[in-house]
Amino acid sequence: MNVQKKFEKWSKDERFLRYVNERMREEITDVPENHLLDPQYEELDEGFDGHDEYIEPLVTYLTYKLQLAKLQRNTRKRSDGIWWVFVQVAMQGYYVQVFAKDFDPLLTALQEAIMPMLHGEYVRLLNRKKR
Repeated sequence: MNVQKKFEKWSKDERFLRYVNERMREEITDVPENHLLDPQYEELDEGFDGHDEYIEPLVTYLTYKLQLAKLQRNTRKRSDGIWWVFVQVAMQGYYVQVFAKDFDPLLTALQEAIMPMLHGEYVRLLNRKKR
């Protein structure tokens, strides 16, 4: 089953969608290490504040960080890296929509990384509750 069909199937489960929303809110508001900026990202983000031409290097850097996270063998490091990218994209707010053509490939890759991870967490949680 391809990834898109899995997403469609999972999105029919209202409890899973509630879980996804809660986990995303938690990662954005409650996990302080997701808000730490590395020097390269901080420089690109500050440059973008005044100059729209920084959007492409900013998105490229976030894509690089996502790919780096996905290559991690350690599950915890992989998860932390993916969440870090998610939070940085979320913090860009409406710029993600304004510069949709730049962000769309990153958003697709982020969704393909984060949704299976969240579904795995959700299934593990359900299995623990059944015991």
